[in-house]
Formats: sequence, structure tokens, C-alpha cells
Amino acid sequence: MVLLLGGALEARAAGRHALLIGINDYSASRLPVIRGRSVPERDVPNLDGAVNDVQIMRDLLITLYGFKASDIGILTDQTATRSAIFQELGRRLVEPARRGDVVFFYFSGHGSQVRNSRSREADRLDESILPADSRRGAPDIRDKELLAIFNAILDRGARLTIVLDTCHSGSGARGLDGGLHHRGVSPDLRDVADPFDAPSPERRGALVLSAAQDFDLAFETLDDTGKIRGAFTWALARAMRDADAGEPASETFLRAAARLHAERPAQEPLIAGSVEALGAPLLGVRTDRRNHRAVIAVERAAGSKDYLLQGGWANGVTAGSELRLAKRDDVKLEVTSLVGVAHSMARLTSGAIHLQPGALLEIVTWAAPPSPPLRIWIPRASGDEAAVARSLRDEASHRGIRWIDDPTETTPTHLLRWRDAAWELIANGRRVSTGAPSLAQVPAGASLFVQLPVPAQVIETLGGISGVALAATPESADYVVAGRWTHGRIEYACIRPFVAAGDRARSLLPLRTEWADEGRSIALRNDIVRLRAVQAWQDLRSPAGAASHYRIAVRRISDGALVDDGRLIGNRRYGLVLRQRGAFANEPLFAQYIYVFVIASDGSSVLLFPPPEVGSVENLLPVTATPSRALADAPGEIPLSSTRPFVVGEPYGVDTYVLLCTDEPLPSLSGLEWKGVRGPARAAKHNGLEELLAQTMAGTRAPNEPMPTPPNWTIDRVFFETVPPRSER
Repeated sequence: MVLLLGGALEARAAGRHALLIGINDYSASRLPVIRGRSVPERDVPNLDGAVNDVQIMRDLLITLYGFKASDIGILTDQTATRSAIFQELGRRLVEPARRGDVVFFYFSGHGSQVRNSRSREADRLDESILPADSRRGAPDIRDKELLAIFNAILDRGARLTIVLDTCHSGSGARGLDGGLHHRGVSPDLRDVADPFDAPSPERRGALVLSAAQDFDLAFETLDDTGKIRGAFTWALARAMRDADAGEPASETFLRAAARLHAERPAQEPLIAGSVEALGAPLLGVRTDRRNHRAVIAVERAAGSKDYLLQGGWANGVTAGSELRLAKRDDVKLEVTSLVGVAHSMARLTSGAIHLQPGALLEIVTWAAPPSPPLRIWIPRASGDEAAVARSLRDEASHRGIRWIDDPTETTPTHLLRWRDAAWELIANGRRVSTGAPSLAQVPAGASLFVQLPVPAQVIETLGGISGVALAATPESADYVVAGRWTHGRIEYACIRPFVAAGDRARSLLPLRTEWADEGRSIALRNDIVRLRAVQAWQDLRSPAGAASHYRIAVRRISDGALVDDGRLIGNRRYGLVLRQRGAFANEPLFAQYIYVFVIASDGSSVLLFPPPEVGSVENLLPVTATPSRALADAPGEIPLSSTRPFVVGEPYGVDTYVLLCTDEPLPSLSGLEWKGVRGPARAAKHNGLEELLAQTMAGTRAPNEPMPTPPNWTIDRVFFETVPPRSER
């Protein structure tokens, strides 16, 4: 959850105050028992990514928003007791806060709920976060307790931002259980009977972002380097990195939500706030951008030609990018490696000069970073799986256990799967038993999915796909190759863990591929190629600091109204428009070549603008551009008049509308259209951007090779759920 209050700043420089808390270790092994306090009967497992979350948020505050290390207090693991949290909230955030100061509170760890019979909420439960000494009897820290502290900060006129990467539910199974760690435990049902009530911060002009809805789970995930982080924090961190200098917080949130939907569609973040709060930049205007371009400073020399730079991943810098000394084309450097989140190493490649600390550098050529692979877990069969499945099906039928054919359509209460050379039974996310395949601990009336392993000959067919890596565990996988027993045979499909039919509208990747029997393993391989291509498009990002002045929007042809609910209805006619982004109203106006194409849920692509037969003609927009005019003088909306109305049809799902803006036209448009699992035809490429687009569309980008491109192109995405006509509400 993020709370942000805007307001006029005083003439003095705004102060900055932050408290970051991350708890992986809930064992309380070094903490004393709190006398007179019992411990509720609930499981509080350790986490893996919370401390990593604190580190990346600290680096982002310093690198992007002007915080000093001394402005930031940190509590991790067993130092984050209940008393320490309250003490640091007062000392770090409340006491020093002044009008216009930026105040930031961050918590990464377990959340829950506490019974409150005197609450005005319908469920009589207060949301809470768990301190490190929860197992020693420390009460949860309830939202009402935090509310008093937050309001004290707001009373001082400070701008308060709060991020909680946690959830308030200890259950919520759906789809195929992949063993994902989540950040919520069951409620403490001991009644606190607290009638305290006060206006929520968002009612006072605050902005609120939540990692998950009240009954959703907040997950952990792997970042690009294999570190475990909170899925919401990792999505938000990348959104903050990629955000424009003055971008409204609502747009930064949309960036984060899109990334989260691509990776964990079962987790739905929320945003709420006043118009002013939604339109203000998150945590204030970035300090690392100049005219929406990244500016990197030299920190110190690290050799005769090597330099450590104050600028790295957080600023959008990538290994292989070419930099120049500000306003000088004769002095250039190449970034050789990234150092953590906030630094990088670069080597002088031209110019006889020794750079001094503080020298400013600009990006000349941006290297698109390697695309993370699509991670797939494939359990290997070890025997006659058909005989095992047939026996289990007969036993389930005899004992009144419901046999589930597809966990994405019906979530089973129990999962039986082969892992680590043994069968394991899972119920509600917990391992019940391991050993031989048995249903002895599955009660009558329960539902069961038997996830069969994959024979060696099928695995061999699935090998050697560019951009696809075998995951070591199902917890680290984007997809699991699962077998099922149905109609007297085994069929296989790639299934996204922990997603179900209800998540289809927010999943940017298919919930599963088509089921295929052993004789059609080539079809399964082709589906994996398609998944990789769609994933690569969702991951592709623009150069650091680059930003388009317009966004895509869709209008209904029937009444001209904007589609603002994210749904397109089958057989209806729609048209494309570009709508100006408010963050750039006072900037110089310039024209760019505009391309719009849509990636359907089956992985196919259709070029919508300009028409393929026309080429790059009449797509240099806005046509009124002159160097002396400001963007505020340009049209607020530009109809793409050359676009013929399009009609939505099958396949229905989530379609991605892509806006590509470049300073130079693409010589060929053929690569922006392709069908299904097949990649686009490979033609001669005239620049790095064309090669990057071609490899992305084909899903063939190497996972360890950066690709140099011009620094002056942008890519934006808008997502629509497409539904058949009968689904119209």
C-alpha cells in the first residue's frame, strides 16, 4: 500500500525521511518471550525476499529521489520487533517531519488480520502487519495503530508515502499449486474490541497503492539475476526505474500492475486517491533525469581508462551502452558491467582526457538488456505412469474423490505430483505426505488433480528452445509441464502455476497451452515457442529516459466513446486514437514515426497503423510539429485516420496493443505482423532496433547478449480483455 499526500512546498529545501522494514526471519530465535502474552495458533513461516526488497528500495530512494543514506533508517529480521518499529516510526518519521517534507515508510513481510468486534468494517477484522517477535507474543501491528501515526505525519503537512508489500490472507488456493511463497498468515481471532476510528489518509488527499486485494495473496518471485523478491516490490521497482521524470503516480502504478500481471496474474494491486494525488509524481520529481534523459555522474577513476559511475540499473543504464561526456561528442565511454542497483563500470573508448568525479555523462547508444528466459519446470517420469494414473483414477472413483481434468478451470483441494524421485501430496499449499502414490490422506468429497511427470522422449522434443530455461523447482517456474489422465490416455500441457479461469482477464500470458498427447509433442514445443515470444514482448522496455508524448486509446465506432473499462466486445468496430500525456505539456514539441500493432492472446500480431501496404507514410506525428512550439500547442487527441476500423474476434483473451515511436522510420513493416507460433520472416535489418524487434517477435533473443540500439525510441503497451458478444454486460 502506498499513501502519498501532495501539497505546496515551502521555500526551504524539502527534507527527506525514510524507514524501511523487511522481515525474512520470523523464528524469533534470539528474542525473549513477552510476559503475559499468549501466541495465537497459526503458522508464521519464514520468507526469502523481504530483506532484498529493503535493499533495492533503499538504492532507489538514493539514486532516483535525492535521499541521503543518513535519511534512511532500516530494520531487518529480528531487529524489527513491535517496540522497535513504533520507536523508529516516531524518531525517524513523525518527529522530524515538516511541511513539504517527503516521508517514506516501507514494510515487506507477513500481513494478517485481527478480530475487532467494535470495528465499523463489515467483517469485524482489522488489517495488520506482523513484527519479528510475533512468535514470542507480540501483537500484530494493526492498521488503526498505524493510522494514528500516519495522520500525525500528515498533520505536519508532510508528503507521506507508505509501501506495504504484504497481504492479509493466509489462504486462497487457485489453479495448479506451484508452492509459491506468499506473505500472509491466518487471522488472530482474539478480540481487541477497539472502537477507534479516524479518516483514512486517502480521504485527506492521499494516494493509496496496495500489493494485493483484501482476499488475494502477495507472492514472492525471482528477479532477473535469480534473487528472491516480493513480486509487487519487484514490479514497482522496475516501474520506478522506467518512469518519466514527472510521470503521474497513476501511470507509474499502471507500469507496475502490467509487470505484475505478466508474472503473477493471481495478485491484483490496487490504487485509490484524489485527482491531485493520482496526478502527482510518486515521491516527487526524479533527481536523475534531465529533459527526460538519464544523466550519469562519474564517481571515481578505477584505472587509467576505467571509471565507477553513479548510475546503473536504477537509472536504466545497461551493459554495452555507449555514453558521452555531456555536450561533447569527442569523449565516449562504454558501460562494461553493472555494479549492484545504483552503480556501473565504464571504459573510456575515445578522447584523451581524465574524467573528474562529478563529470556528467549522457547515453548515446542504448543496449537493450538480455531478456530473462521463460522458465519451465518439467518433472521426468520414471516408470509406467499410465498404470499409476489408471489405478489412482479407479481408487478416486471408488472413494468418492472428484477427479479434476484441468486445474485452471477447477481448482482442486489436493494435488498429487512427482517431485524429487517421489510422489508428494499437497493440500492448501502444504505437503501432506511423500513416498508412493497414495490417496489414503485424501478425504471423500475432496477434489484431486494428479500431475503426471513427462517421459524422456517428450522432454527431448522440448529441448533446445532459444530463450527457454529449465527451472530447478516448480516454485521458480513460469510454467509447469504437467501430464493428466483423461479418456484413457495421458495428455500434456504447459500450465501457469497458481492461476485459474478467473485470472484470464488479467493474465498477459496464456493460463495454459492446448493439451497434447505424447504423439503430438511437436505441437507442445511450438506452443512453448509461442509463449516465449509473447513473454519477450511483455519484457521489452525502452531506453533510459525515453518517453512518448502520446498514449494509445481505443474508441467505439458506434458512439465515439472511449473504451475505459478495459474490455473489447466481439464483432464490434473500434478505432485507434493517440491521447496526449499531461506530464509533457510544457516541453518542446517534436514529431516521431508512429507504429501500432496488437499481439493477440494466441501470440499472433496484426499491424494496425500505418497500414502495411502504405508503409511509413503519414505516420510522422504530430504533423503540426515545429521546433518553436510546445507540446501544449499540439492536439490533445490525434485520430489515426489511416487506420481502418478493426473488429474484435477470436481468439478471445488478453490482447496487447503496442505503440512504437521512433525518430527514424522503419524501412520494412513486414516484421510487425506474424501468425501464431511462427516468428516473422527474417529480412535484412538496417539498424539495431529492427534486429531487436525481429528477435523479440520470433522469441529468439539470446538470454545473455545485450543489443545496441538508438537511444531515441519508445515502446508503450495497453492491455484489453477481448470477450465474445454474449459476454457483454
